[in-house]
Amino acid sequence: MKRREILKSTGCVLFLPALESFGQNRVVPDQPDIKRLFCVSMGYGFFTDVLPQTDGADYTFSDHMEPLQKHRDHFTLYSKMKFGGDHVRDHKCFVGNTTTNPDSLDQIVADHIGHSTRVRNVVTFISHAHHHIVASWRNRLPVMPIQSTRVLFETLFAKTDRKTQERLLAHKKSVLDGSLEEAKSLMIRVSGRDRQRLEEYFAALRESEQELNKSIEWLSNPRQDVEFPVAPQFENNFLATDVDKKRFLENPRQIQRGIAFDMIYKAFKFDITRVVNFYMVGLDNDHHITTHNVPKAEEARTSLTKYDSSFFSLLSNFYDKLADTKGESGATLMDETVTVATGNNSVSQRMGPHNGNEIPVFLAGGQFANHGGHIIRKGETTCDIYLSILQKFGIQREQFGNSRKTIQL
Repeated sequence: MKRREILKSTGCVLFLPALESFGQNRVVPDQPDIKRLFCVSMGYGFFTDVLPQTDGADYTFSDHMEPLQKHRDHFTLYSKMKFGGDHVRDHKCFVGNTTTNPDSLDQIVADHIGHSTRVRNVVTFISHAHHHIVASWRNRLPVMPIQSTRVLFETLFAKTDRKTQERLLAHKKSVLDGSLEEAKSLMIRVSGRDRQRLEEYFAALRESEQELNKSIEWLSNPRQDVEFPVAPQFENNFLATDVDKKRFLENPRQIQRGIAFDMIYKAFKFDITRVVNFYMVGLDNDHHITTHNVPKAEEARTSLTKYDSSFFSLLSNFYDKLADTKGESGATLMDETVTVATGNNSVSQRMGPHNGNEIPVFLAGGQFANHGGHIIRKGETTCDIYLSILQKFGIQREQFGNSRKTIQL
């Protein structure tokens, strides 16, 4: 080789960064303080007339929020925000607008951190049969939720026969490989417009291939032994009478939701998944009717307050477990997990059911600066909060849904 060629190649190497292939130590980036996201939403929305009406760090708790009192320093209550406002949009709570936002909040975060766990993300729905069962969206398509606690348990914790798993994954890989080859061959024979569509299809196949390869890798890792959760016990002084306990805390659907919450906690604890979207409507068949009677009946308003309090019992139990469990970093799961509890509708005596004018968001975990306080953001969009959450995960975006700005959380 000529001396000039040697110098040219050497000069190129001089400008290369230090590579681990040449013996350099790999620099491991710092892990983010926030590692998990739990999105939980109420389709019928909260009864906003009974929520705190004063803001600030010393706001007075409403009586029906009593279960959350011990976790006051772990969450921020944001209220009087806008979005949604009808049955059609109540299940688009975490996507904002599928026209401008192809993916919901949980899916965007799962794209960012889902590779870290065996299960990329979980979408679940525990309630009576209802046509509004979708709360998670990917590529503008609804992600069908798991609607059974048994299936949810099997998805997260079941130990299946390894040979069967290997056979199923091999079959999926064979089908996917064939689809990829077919897509490649079509690319050279189609029109420009079809090529664009085919490129989107090809990108989706490549994404599926990556997820399949991760499943094959996780196959060799041992699974955690977890027993199916027992029926939870709820402490709620607001629902202290035997009648209220039986209707709102010992309700079969409340128990099923409590079991689902426990599975989600254990999935976080054992690092099986780090992203969950849980959508629910109706504690019982009267729940929906009650929301429509709020403008005209005091009994309905009292009853709806109790429905909401039963939900706060679920949150409080979940917060208990997160706050009492330490992760590998030494911080608690509460510190490492962002929990967003909200609804895309609200209910009030003046504006009635399914309105989107006074939406509250209970934002817990992450050791955010505003925790312990109540912040009124009258007329502002909930998507500002979601955009700010994405940035906390290190995801840089200028817009989410109809967001206007990021805010300090």
